[in-house]
Amino acid sequence: MVNVVKASERRIERNKERILRAALELFRVHGIRKAAINDIAQKAGVSPATVYNHFGSKEDLVRSAVKHFLTSAVADLRKIIEGGLPFLEKLEQIILYKSDILGQYQGEFMQTLISEDPEIRHIVDAVYLVEIRQSIIDFYEEGKRQGYVNPELSTETIMRYSLIVRSGMAAESSLSEDPEHNRKWLQELTPLFLYGRLGKPGK
Repeated sequence: MVNVVKASERRIERNKERILRAALELFRVHGIRKAAINDIAQKAGVSPATVYNHFGSKEDLVRSAVKHFLTSAVADLRKIIEGGLPFLEKLEQIILYKSDILGQYQGEFMQTLISEDPEIRHIVDAVYLVEIRQSIIDFYEEGKRQGYVNPELSTETIMRYSLIVRSGMAAESSLSEDPEHNRKWLQELTPLFLYGRLGKPGK
């Protein structure tokens, strides 16, 4: 009996995983509003009823997909941050990774990630900020030791500044649905974030 229950639980988890992957793929290609439950179910190889049984509504599916997406992103970023590369190479990989994400996903999905919706905000704070916070702190401390980050700036100040930037992004009414525009936008934003409007020190 126990084995039967465990087999059923594994089947449910596999179905959820397929549904989430299918949802993210369709959100990536078509955006959230245009991705219908029927299309997600068909891509996942399950019935629409199964989607509703596991997630309740499209809104709850979107929230679960956001959590799934962020959990995967946290794992990828942690591998970069905790790897053995020098600080600047890690920074380059992080920028390329974020550029790739912006290039793949519709502006609507990225706007959802930085929205002020309380439930989405809670997911972002709980999954992304809490789980990777210490890795980010360690990353900035490493940058200080290697001479790339101003040692006079406290890590708390840097983290608060990052929060201010993120809040400013959330205030945007929308992100462009043009992936190339989003990629260029991030590439321009990164040096602005790092060096301010005056450019790199020493120039």
